[in-house]
Amino acid sequence: MSTLGPRLLGAVLPAALLVTPASQAAAPAVPARVGHYVPPEGPGFNNPIGTPAQQRRLLERVIRTTQSAPAGSTIRMAVFSFGDGPTADALIAAYHRGVDVKLVFAGENVYPAMARLRDALGTDVSRPSFVAICQDSCRGERGQMHAKYFSFTRAGSARWITMVGSVNLTEHNAQDQWNDLYTRVGDRAYFRAYGHWFGQLKRDEPVAHPYVHKQTEAVDVQMAPVDLAEEDDPILDALDRVRCRVPQSEVDPDGRDPDQQVRTGVYISTHAWNEERGKAVAWKVAALEGDGCDVRVFYGTGMGAAVRSILEHHGVAMRSGHHEGIRTHQKVMVVSGGYDGDPSTVRAWTGSQNWSSRALHRDDLIVRVDDRDEAHVYEKRFLWMWKRG
Repeated sequence: MSTLGPRLLGAVLPAALLVTPASQAAAPAVPARVGHYVPPEGPGFNNPIGTPAQQRRLLERVIRTTQSAPAGSTIRMAVFSFGDGPTADALIAAYHRGVDVKLVFAGENVYPAMARLRDALGTDVSRPSFVAICQDSCRGERGQMHAKYFSFTRAGSARWITMVGSVNLTEHNAQDQWNDLYTRVGDRAYFRAYGHWFGQLKRDEPVAHPYVHKQTEAVDVQMAPVDLAEEDDPILDALDRVRCRVPQSEVDPDGRDPDQQVRTGVYISTHAWNEERGKAVAWKVAALEGDGCDVRVFYGTGMGAAVRSILEHHGVAMRSGHHEGIRTHQKVMVVSGGYDGDPSTVRAWTGSQNWSSRALHRDDLIVRVDDRDEAHVYEKRFLWMWKRG
């Protein structure tokens, strides 16, 4: 599968740019000084109803980490949509100061920022730096490369930095959508969990078994495409483990009313939820509402009519937000209460996979955050968005 079809190239770039070799790309007049920034660990969020700085918070986190990557280190990114000029500038500057910059993009829209990076880094994936553009799923035969993944072997005083979430690198994502980015710093096992997957992405060739499941001490990662004939649906599997009502005696044996039932919260913030798979998930969510869970859905522009009808007719609390033109782009689910045999836990799921049939064929990531404190940050953010978002 070619990463650079001539039809696509001709459509997005003038002929003069098509013959410019990477070695002739203009370097910065003065190499940028390497920064000392280390990104904060755990969940991060933008605020599209806030100041410009709050809107761009996640993009700036990626930029500042890139600016702090020293010569000899490696940056890897796989992102569906990349249109942000300042991020492209930071990556090109990193390349010129000796950082290996490895980028994988989806070919659905080749924005000017992507074209500049392709011109600067070249497209030979056997070289230390490159841009690969997949026309379909990089590791499958249908779908798209839809991940939002950013990793850095070094930045400032830190090593093994991995960021995954819902954020594309565009102004639209910053200004018009709620997004998240989950970051781990110094976790080498988690960092390495993505290595083989990224190697397959860059080659842009279908693989026999693209689904990959990795688990570390604090995080569980599932990498699509997913063949439901061979694997369970990762979202339905998670929902099947929810226990909606838990006796107070199991949560707090010394409580005043041990026979009281504690309701489990199921909080969902998702951009696209549709098609046959989406309806199957909706029926399960509706059943959890009927079983006594506190279910709330904050939905985006991709909510299907059938899914919405199922949820509404079963009394699921739903809202799209309080601000015109601002919608969620997250793929977040939080379970607070009974889950997988634990009567009192908080788990959060994030990543890039929408809840649709088409999403099963895309290169996507589903990350389950098992660290209670970090998952609780997702819970608090959801409840804040529920009131103000």
